Amino acid sequence: MTNLNRDLSTYFGKVKGRAVNFPLEYAQELSRNSFHEPTPSVIPPIGSTMKSIGVLLTCPMSNYLREQLSKRFTLFKFWQIHPNSKHEFINQNSKSILAVVGNGIHGANSELIDSLPNLEIIASHSSGLDKIDLPKCKEKGIRVTYTPDALTEEVADLAILHTLATLRRICAADRFVRSGLWKNGDFELTHKLSGKSIGIIGLGRIGSAIAKRAEGFGCSIGYHSRSQKSNTEYTYYPSVLDLASNSQILIVACALTDETRHIVNRDVIDALGSDGVIVNIGRGDHIDEPELISALVEGRLRGAGLDVFEHEPEVPEILLRLDNVVLSPHVGTCTVETRKAMADLVVDNLVAHFSNKPLLTPAIFFNIGRGDHIDEPELISALVEGRLRGAGLDVFEHEPEVPEILLRLDNVVLSPHVGTCTMETRKAMADLVVDNLVAHFSNKPLLTPVFLLR
Repeated sequence: MTNLNRDLSTYFGKVKGRAVNFPLEYAQELSRNSFHEPTPSVIPPIGSTMKSIGVLLTCPMSNYLREQLSKRFTLFKFWQIHPNSKHEFINQNSKSILAVVGNGIHGANSELIDSLPNLEIIASHSSGLDKIDLPKCKEKGIRVTYTPDALTEEVADLAILHTLATLRRICAADRFVRSGLWKNGDFELTHKLSGKSIGIIGLGRIGSAIAKRAEGFGCSIGYHSRSQKSNTEYTYYPSVLDLASNSQILIVACALTDETRHIVNRDVIDALGSDGVIVNIGRGDHIDEPELISALVEGRLRGAGLDVFEHEPEVPEILLRLDNVVLSPHVGTCTVETRKAMADLVVDNLVAHFSNKPLLTPAIFFNIGRGDHIDEPELISALVEGRLRGAGLDVFEHEPEVPEILLRLDNVVLSPHVGTCTMETRKAMADLVVDNLVAHFSNKPLLTPVFLLR
């Protein structure tokens, strides 16, 4: 029995990069059924052994998140390691680190991923994935999760707050009162939000939540996205330039990709015009910052509300001196309630992964099982609408038919059900088929029975 237990642990150590200790009853179950290899149905719950799993936290996050991670896993705090000692730290701990937890600023680049040979999952404490090398994760089969829904409402609230504060110049009005200038005369007139035309770049979860709030102010809504949405009556514009030309307020709410980097450039700013306002609650790199500053200084743009910047936490000195901007330090998700929900989702995704259960919020979806495992229309909808970053599919619901739209998407990788299609594997499979037949007709135990007749 000891040999069987050792063999099983060795097998799963190869598959999942970690050792598994099998209690006696599981080994007995396997022995009774004469299985050649273990199946998930008889694998013991891993929850009791999760403390041996190393989790690398890339930067300081909430105390609550650290506490929850420390309760369940062995937590490594990467930012506390001196830069000169990080290489040595990785060499000493790389085999035990199976998970990385990052955020929208400190994620997991190619170098970090390559340095952790047993890495299985990266959990992002953020809705953004631009700080994670997703192609590398796809290449290595590393699972990625994020926290999209947990922060939607707060970020949308902040977008409206920035819009109001910029139009009504609330920060300047506050300084006006505090400095005593009110005694010398009234504060200058500002501009209202009600009835304005708002253009939203990216009509995903957050963009849609912003639009819903803006409707409450009687605003007309236009949007630009990777594709036109079929479930909305908002006006779609095929280009950001067209959207800006037909908007008074431009709100950036899309994901940061190579295609959306500097999506707001000089041409877009000029199309918005001197009465226009830009609000950015996405990522700093969405806007060409020097061009934005130039437009604000020269009066080619009325104002801007910025929660994100190109080189955070560095903010251009000139922005600090301008009265027609509202600045905040990337605090879209910084409420007690939201950060707790995000932390819970990070931990729940890790626990799900190491318990061999479905991830709650996968950013990259892999299916090497069967096509029917996935509701294919829902998957396609999520990929098209940006609710899912990407997918790797080897199987499909109606093989060999593949939905036409999947063939046109550039955020999916498709293969024609070739998981077992190597010469070596097919030979081994053929040998096993033959060996089972020979065993049966020789009245010997089957090597790989699906079920036993007693």
